[in-house]
Amino acid sequence: MIFGRIKENLPTMSPLHKKIAQYILDNGQSVGFSSIYKMSEDIGISNATLVRFARSLGMKGYSELRRQLQAEIAHQINSYEKITSSGLNGLSRNKQRQMFFQNEQENLRKTFENLDNDALDKIVEYIKTSERIFLAGFGLTRHFMGSFEYSLRTTLEKQIIPIYGCVSDYTPSLKSFTSRDCLFLTTFPPYSGEGMHIASFTKERGGAFILITDSSACPFYSFADIVVRCERNSLLLNNSYVGLVAVLQTLVNQASLAQKEESAEERKENQEMEQKGYAVISAYKAVD
Repeated sequence: MIFGRIKENLPTMSPLHKKIAQYILDNGQSVGFSSIYKMSEDIGISNATLVRFARSLGMKGYSELRRQLQAEIAHQINSYEKITSSGLNGLSRNKQRQMFFQNEQENLRKTFENLDNDALDKIVEYIKTSERIFLAGFGLTRHFMGSFEYSLRTTLEKQIIPIYGCVSDYTPSLKSFTSRDCLFLTTFPPYSGEGMHIASFTKERGGAFILITDSSACPFYSFADIVVRCERNSLLLNNSYVGLVAVLQTLVNQASLAQKEESAEERKENQEMEQKGYAVISAYKAVD
């Protein structure tokens, strides 16, 4: 496997090649999806040096190196591979549960330690002052953003616009994004290609871009105005989302406190409408 080959050859590499190798080992997820130009710029080397590095590992060039990195990343995050190699299967169920809970507690602890209070204050201010709030998520994170969307809708009297699905699905909504809006994007490995499109478009339009991810390895990390990093370690699956849920819930609660009167009125109106709705349904069922 390519990461193992890089580690094995590291001691005998030239200083420049060691610099490249260390960068790949530290940022494997993003390197697998970076162009030769982006990686050269990030490391501070020439394209030719990258090509020579790839050839020193027995590959034809950078494209082959990138393909092998992508293949190994996909292998590393395979859930079934984790299940067979974790050793958890031989433990009692009580011990398994203990380890799962301890792992999630550690994810919460590390997520909390990574939080930047000033950045969170700015996010709450964006939620409060932006004309509209756009929420983007793909794959599993879409469902967490759906919950975030519902919570914001029941708390704020503001237009919330979901950005989900493929490019043709979300383009009609995304094209209306302006500098007066803010956009939240959640993404974890394997990072979505749609995320890069949304990040670059948001940057062009000048609105606030808030990224919730796991690390600076995210390919569009540098596009964000604010980044919230969530610990995602899972003992069996690709990612843990405990940290993400905690961050989203905290943002909803603080946004609600920042606009107490508006939030209270919005919740009151929602409750009244819900009660009327249930009354109509009950009456309909009684007649039926």
